[in-house]
Amino acid sequence: MSLSLLYLSQLFSQPLVDPFQVRYMYALRNNNSSATPFTHLWAGSDIPICLKIDTYLLLSPSYEQWNIDSSDVDEIYPTVHSIAFPVGLILPINKTKWSVTALAIPRLNGENLFEGNTFQFGGVALAAYSRLPHQVFKFGVYANAEFFGLFIVPLIGIDWRIDSKNNLFGILPGRLTFEHQWSNKLYGGVTFRAPTNSFRLLNGQYMRIDDNQLSLYLDYYPADSICITLEPGVGIFRKLRTGIHGRDYIMDVKWGDGPFIKLSASYRIRL
Repeated sequence: MSLSLLYLSQLFSQPLVDPFQVRYMYALRNNNSSATPFTHLWAGSDIPICLKIDTYLLLSPSYEQWNIDSSDVDEIYPTVHSIAFPVGLILPINKTKWSVTALAIPRLNGENLFEGNTFQFGGVALAAYSRLPHQVFKFGVYANAEFFGLFIVPLIGIDWRIDSKNNLFGILPGRLTFEHQWSNKLYGGVTFRAPTNSFRLLNGQYMRIDDNQLSLYLDYYPADSICITLEPGVGIFRKLRTGIHGRDYIMDVKWGDGPFIKLSASYRIRL
């Protein structure tokens, strides 16, 4: 769903933390579509700060940019940007297997971040139940004031260390990942992401981006805390829409399903 929800999925439901990551995605050309290829750049940090035992302050600032190729079509799709600063708390419920998480997500989304009405505000409430020491189930709700209207999504997640080599983690509908450890330097698996985001354009309209990404990935660790990731995949049911108010869209087109490739570099701490 929203990119903020993807940050949540990454930070709260995985056996690792990335204090810094930069990721670049290139979607290959689809000759039957009006809006490919495109590129997506994302850079950000996941910073959990321990306040006391099992209590954490969460900081996750990020920047992203979407650049959609419109050179061969009638519609012009401008480059859009986002700056977000999610801040949250993880709090244990004493003497139980439960914990709760609350997250506030302010951000600027737009063709020009500092011109026009580009501010959005969202939040997350999440409860986690530790059924076993290495098996945690998560339930909650995500809400964000998108430019097309209030966006509310129920959440369900898992953080399951199946065994010493295999992990299943994520929060749907944002992200779900299966990871296998091949060696001390190689990890790999399958991941699903579903970004949805809206951006204010300079003409007063907004642009809504929807994608569903299924990919294989390979993590290589040239050093203990440095991770290089290669991630080929395919995007399906992509949609690109523009509007002025609400969900009465001026333009509603298929964005162009097709393959993509991602390359990322992270400073990573495995938990």
